[in-house]
Amino acid sequence: MRDFIVGTLIRIAHHLTGRPSQKTPSEPLMYRPEIFRQLTARFPNLSSNAPRIMEIGPKDGLDSRRLQSLHPSEIVFIDLPEKRDGNQAWLADIDVPHTYLEGNIIYLTGEVLRDLGSFDLIYCLGVLYHNAEQLRLLRTLYRLARPGGVLALESATTRNWLLQGLPSPAVELHYPQTYRDTGTVTHLPNARAIAAWLHMAGWRCVLRVQPYDRYNPNLRHQRATFFAQRLTAADDGYAYYARSGQNSRYVVGDAQV
Repeated sequence: MRDFIVGTLIRIAHHLTGRPSQKTPSEPLMYRPEIFRQLTARFPNLSSNAPRIMEIGPKDGLDSRRLQSLHPSEIVFIDLPEKRDGNQAWLADIDVPHTYLEGNIIYLTGEVLRDLGSFDLIYCLGVLYHNAEQLRLLRTLYRLARPGGVLALESATTRNWLLQGLPSPAVELHYPQTYRDTGTVTHLPNARAIAAWLHMAGWRCVLRVQPYDRYNPNLRHQRATFFAQRLTAADDGYAYYARSGQNSRYVVGDAQV
């Protein structure tokens, strides 16, 4: 309990006295290029093996341009139909082989998901917390990863100081009123919950990194970034009702729509 109280006080102090940015930002969210820098430093083979990449929710195309610098064999972009106009503004700048799909990835049919194939890198920044079915999303991404495939995941986290500091996973629920009336944000997990979900979905070598400190250290308590891998072709997803050995294998996130 003492460690919990001290940790909470430290986070409050950081929030009130956060140090200024070290450099003038060159784009709106400077943690995004820092995520890419840390990713390529940790996984240098991504830039030498013509990876096949999926980007979920590409937003303004800035990350997409960084991803094409890896000289991928293909980038598959997937976003909601409502994002079409914004995405059309930058898609013409992508000069590597690419495919653009519209839809919610966890609602795509099994046939469409199979046709997508598998990926060496799945890039999913700023998407998870807008999804009410977060474990299912992480499981879907796991199934799309090749053995050895890497996930770069970034998400907002709970704004509740007590939940942030808990030594165990916790999720803040916003329903029926969504968080700040977004219409999409119903679950704000703490970072430990995201890590737990990643393991449950099958991801391994789950590593939390800190891309926020250089430009806005306060964000380290409001957002979380993880790198993770699918290690083998075997399915490492968490199966429940499995102890008796008499049931089918019910893996979290695999229930049919």
